Amino acid sequence: ARWSVELKLADGATRRMQPRHIVMATGVSGIPNLPDIPSLPDYDGTVLHSSAYGSGEEWAGRKVIVLGTGNSGHDIAQDLHANGAHVTMIQRNPTLIVSVEPSAQLPYALYDEGPDLRDCDLIAASMPLPLVRKTHQMITAQSRELDKELLDRLTEVGFKLDYGRDDTGWQFKYLERGGGYYFNVGCSDLVASGEIGLVQFADIDRFVADGVRLQNGTTHPADLIVLATGFKGQDYLVRRLFGEAIADRAGPIWGFGDGDQELRNMWMRTGQPGLWFIAGSFAQCRIYSKYLGLQIKACEEGLIPLAREADQ
Repeated sequence: ARWSVELKLADGATRRMQPRHIVMATGVSGIPNLPDIPSLPDYDGTVLHSSAYGSGEEWAGRKVIVLGTGNSGHDIAQDLHANGAHVTMIQRNPTLIVSVEPSAQLPYALYDEGPDLRDCDLIAASMPLPLVRKTHQMITAQSRELDKELLDRLTEVGFKLDYGRDDTGWQFKYLERGGGYYFNVGCSDLVASGEIGLVQFADIDRFVADGVRLQNGTTHPADLIVLATGFKGQDYLVRRLFGEAIADRAGPIWGFGDGDQELRNMWMRTGQPGLWFIAGSFAQCRIYSKYLGLQIKACEEGLIPLAREADQ
């Protein structure tokens, strides 16, 4: 069996192909997540998802609300502030904050200690998941101590913090949902000092024509609202490109299932013959791309079936 694929080229021409295998290398997430906010249509100003944001230069001296406190929300808020905008962030959920130096680098200490890069990749990929979780709980505790002053200041201004499920930190947030954290490169300091405002989503009454009205009756005016509300995963892209039936056969992508050691349907045969997925960090892709290629070769040689059985 072969796929029928139509590609649209840069010059507008189309090309048809019939491969036996399709490898989805489109990243962990990429489709903008646009939550249903009932009163948002009442707002008369400009609304952008973070994926459509360009530069803060055109918003100098103007009032901007950034909805979301992940990496995108913080980076956009910092850029707007640097360009002279008056910025308020709205926090929807508790967020993990970790300083990019040194705290965010702690999981990669092995790579700085001298072993060959390939050996580091193999060690990182071969650790049993329960041990990895325990290791990241220890790293998270160390990060919290290193960042204690900043985290305390954020708490004082009402920023809600979390540290991942079972305190496993940012890397497991990435592995389980692809977001929910921020590597601080300065924006957290601006929030802690009050230079960038902070409002909790739970304190909002509704969006109104000129901004957002809080439950206490005050209004935060805004010329622009940026929806830094994250991105949907590959599951949604598969349904868009291939349809419901193929997406159902392929199964859930990324994250961990109950009792699983491996990320779901990543770098392995899926329930849909000839459909493969690769994503993640450079370290993950360096080692797992080889195993994915070997599996495709084995399929072509007739050594293994094209599709994976449900219980494998």
